[in-house]
Amino acid sequence: MLILVSRLLRRWKMIVLALPFVATVLSRLGNHLERRAGKPTTTSRGLLGISRFARRRAGVDDATRRPAGAHRTAIAQEVVGII
Repeated sequence: MLILVSRLLRRWKMIVLALPFVATVLSRLGNHLERRAGKPTTTSRGLLGISRFARRRAGVDDATRRPAGAHRTAIAQEVVGII
């Protein structure tokens, strides 16, 4: 039983601590490649995609990256489209 607890604790620590760090590093690397090339490249798109996946998996909220009220405008557009 102790082995299961230890294994679960290790996995939880990895997800909580390491995954956001890895996502940040990949995101910065992808952005750097895009700035260097002047346009999105296959490699930068791949790195940014992996970074987004890692952030979602780690449960990191991207609310800080969205403009204020962006979710409200999307909801308002859906409501207007329905009516």
